[in-house]
Amino acid sequence: MTATATKTCAIVDGLNNVQTTTLSNGMQLVVNPMPDAPRLSMYAFLAGGNVVDKLPGASDLVDRLLMKGTATRSQEQIALELDSLSLELDFETRRDSNVIGAVMLPEDLDAALTLITDMTYHATLASYEREKQMMVGEIQMELDSPRARASDLLIRTVFNNSPYGITSTVFLEAMERLDSLEKLMAHYADCYRPERMTVSVAGPITLEQAAAKLEAAFPKRAAGNPLVVDAALEKSLLAHTIEENKTVNVVKEDSNQAHIYKAWVAPPMTSDDYYPLAVMNCLFGGAGLSSRLFLEMRDKQGLAYHVRSTYESYRYSGLLSLYIGTEPSNKQKCLDGFETECAKLMNEPVSGTELSETKQNLLGRRTVFLETASSWASYVGSSLAMGKTMDDLKTHEQKIMAVTPADIQAMAQKIFNQPSVISIVGPSSIF
Repeated sequence: MTATATKTCAIVDGLNNVQTTTLSNGMQLVVNPMPDAPRLSMYAFLAGGNVVDKLPGASDLVDRLLMKGTATRSQEQIALELDSLSLELDFETRRDSNVIGAVMLPEDLDAALTLITDMTYHATLASYEREKQMMVGEIQMELDSPRARASDLLIRTVFNNSPYGITSTVFLEAMERLDSLEKLMAHYADCYRPERMTVSVAGPITLEQAAAKLEAAFPKRAAGNPLVVDAALEKSLLAHTIEENKTVNVVKEDSNQAHIYKAWVAPPMTSDDYYPLAVMNCLFGGAGLSSRLFLEMRDKQGLAYHVRSTYESYRYSGLLSLYIGTEPSNKQKCLDGFETECAKLMNEPVSGTELSETKQNLLGRRTVFLETASSWASYVGSSLAMGKTMDDLKTHEQKIMAVTPADIQAMAQKIFNQPSVISIVGPSSIF
């Protein structure tokens, strides 16, 4: 048995040790007891993220404010406690979830939960105007990057009129409407509720210990309006398509490259198509130096230093995108190159050797990622919050290994025969 196969078996064995339960406060709890782990990792995923924002950017702004002060702790006191506990703590908003990530020594769990609960139940958000201006400045700096501008334009166009189309540009446009502390506090109160949380814990702790501590730390909140993806919104997200081929451009004269994206709407994480598409993406451009796009368009044709494909799988949809940064005069060659490589996947079966190597690459990277308790907690919690089941996680390797050349070809035809969006940012000479 190879080293990779042995480690993959260890992943499955570890997943068999995972225990789940629903707490009296409504929280979904997942625990992976790892007695030998030196630290305890805890990730809480609150379903919805940007998709259920009352105003675009509201969750992002709230998350930036949670460590800025509570009713009983100043920002300085919070910083001192974090240092004294050696607590790694982070709040993040994603498309489908808000995420609380915490890594600590096992003996500091009680103190860490006290601090986290204070931030998620009793934050004042008082410095929201100053933080909002800082957020605006950071977004403007980010969008100075031609590649970031091209990506932003791509997402907005692909997911037009959909919550998945919320990007940095949309945040900027919405910031003026985040004009009162009352609006932000209402969003905060509806967001951070235990019944919205899937909490994943990995480390030297049992399910019973974790359940007792989390039930005590996160009591039920007063009646309110918890943020949810209702049936109508879920239906619209699942049904979203690109109606026709589109090309969108932004002129940026100071860009010395053309930044080119091409993208299609793709299946969500919970689809059976997730597995063949994940393999196809790795083979096509997701594996870096060994992928087809890199070997053909960079190594053979010298069209770019950086070229790749990316499959972003959301809970209710997904995105398959190709990217290349190139000398502006190469714009059409790159677009033609994308067409050629897509056609190869649609029309020519992948060889058994290439497919086998791709699967080993994909599973090997997963194995390396899951070597720490923190990665375990993040992976399992995120997967369950996104609609996966424990059986899905346990059979992941089996489903990847079952993908055939015919599956890859069928998936390429399914994706690439749909309408697409091309997004280009570069100097005016290329348009």
